This record gives sequence, C-alpha cells and structure tokens, in this order.
Amino acid sequence: MKRTILTLTALLFLATTLSAEEAAAPQQAYTPPATTFLPMLTLLGVYMPNNGIIDVNVPYVMPMLQARFSHRFTDFGAKPELTFIADGELAPVWLRAGAHFDFKPLSFLTFSAGGDMATSWGMDLGFLDFDFIGRYDRTSREYDAFTPFTHWVYDGWAQVALKYDIGSAISGGKQHIVFDASYRAQYSGMTGIKNGEVWMHQGESERANGLSYTATAALNYQIPHQYFKSVGASAKASGYYSDCFFDEEYRACDPTFVDLTFALTATASIGYKNHFMLMVPFSGKRDFDCDDALRPLTAPDGRKWSLDGVILTFTHIF
Repeated sequence: MKRTILTLTALLFLATTLSAEEAAAPQQAYTPPATTFLPMLTLLGVYMPNNGIIDVNVPYVMPMLQARFSHRFTDFGAKPELTFIADGELAPVWLRAGAHFDFKPLSFLTFSAGGDMATSWGMDLGFLDFDFIGRYDRTSREYDAFTPFTHWVYDGWAQVALKYDIGSAISGGKQHIVFDASYRAQYSGMTGIKNGEVWMHQGESERANGLSYTATAALNYQIPHQYFKSVGASAKASGYYSDCFFDEEYRACDPTFVDLTFALTATASIGYKNHFMLMVPFSGKRDFDCDDALRPLTAPDGRKWSLDGVILTFTHIF
C-alpha cells in the first residue's frame, strides 16, 4: 500500500514526500493516506536519491473497465486491473508532474505507459554553488545554466514489470523469495534545445534528446522474524539506444555506454509503525581522465566503480 511519507534527509536536505494509498477495491477510488516520518542518514559518501522530496501519488482504479476483461485470468488469483495514476515531485532544486496508466492482466505482470514534465534550477549556498539545468557550450566547454522555469524536460515512456514470489511457489507458501524485474523505454527531450545538443537536468549531464532504456532486477528474501524482515540485492542498467541522438563531435563520450548500479538492502521493523532500511549502493560508470567540463568531447577510459554511500532510513507511521 502506498502511503504519505514525510522525509527528512540528514546532512543533505529537509523536505516531505506525499503519496496516496492504492484503492483497495474497484469501488474505492481513493483512500485517505496515512503519514510516516522517514529520516535518511548518509553514513559514508554523498547520496542524492533520484526520487522527489515531496512526492504526490494518487492512483485511481477504473471499475467500469475491469468488468469488460475476460475471466480467463481468474485462475491466477486476481482480476485484471487498469489504473490511472497522476503524480508529481517537488524538491529544493527540481519540480516534476506526470501521469501514467498501469494495466495488470495477471497478478504478477504490469504494463505501464505515461509521460512527465519537469524542470530544475541551481542552488547557491555561499560555500556551495552548483547548477542543475543547462546546455553544453562547445566553445566555452562548459554548461551554460538556464534561468529557472525557462526550459522544461519532457518524456514519454512504456514499461513492463514482473513481480513473482519464487520462494512461495517452490515451498508451498512456507518461504518467500520475491523477484522483481522491469524494463522501460523512454524518450526524453528539453524545450529550447536542438536535437544533437548536450544538456543537463537535475545535475545529470551528457544528456540529449533521444531514446534511452532502464532495466532493473531485484531479489529479496522475506525473513520470518519478529524484527528482521528482509534482505536482498538489486541491479540496474541504463543507457541510450544509439549515439545518433548526439551531434557527431559528442559521440566520442560513448553515450551508449551502459551505466550499472548494484545495491544490497536489509529491512527491519519494530511493531507496525517503525521500520528501518539499510542500503549500500555502488555503481560502475564511464571513467574520464579529464576535467568534467571536457567530458562531452572526450572518450571514456573504461569503467569506474564507486561506492555511492551507506544509507540508513527510519520510517514511523503516525
């Protein structure tokens, strides 16, 4: 069940995350959300989560469409569902709004499609000054920061996701080992940017108007214990389908290079309202033997592995 989340990230930022519970039945379009308190502490390194800080997620199950699907799926324990979800994010340095449809023909399979609009801006704290959105200038060899809200990033995407309890199927419900996998194809672009130009959004550079992909997989063992709940691992691979989305002079930076991210996770809880999560993510990305300003014009020197941080979170449900 999705819940409203109040998020405090120690050392990095202070904000909130909000989402609505999924409808429990076709007749129930919206359920008032509960509230949780989630401080996140970075123990090692600097970790900026990709999700928003204020995150509003309001799903709506469409009962009028459910009844029209065939009943051949009932053997799998659930009727097909079609859900419309409007969501958005607000963080200290970015804003996003989007909507998508989820179609679940089987209890373990979900097809999704949607779109988003987003923008970001820089931050000047005196001792720390950085830009989050801009265009690469091949002459000055640096990113020219945009005035806030003058340029927007848009994307359209389609995704297929699989979630299956392998352990339950093998042990007859005695053990639970849940496998999750997804594949997303996405076209992203920025207003006011020509095709082939390199731009930056949310601090992520070497981007261009074009089609990219993201594939994820995760395996979690649910521990039958009063306090310890699960341990698991996850992996993510992402990149552009082709370098044709970049001008020829930028293709040296190998935009089709596959970025890899792996994470180890463990969760625990005390009662129903107090939850803990420990996550250790590390990634392998392009390694450049040059200044960051020259990266779009420089060929990478293999892959560089780095530890992204040790993340400890605590969630309290009010």
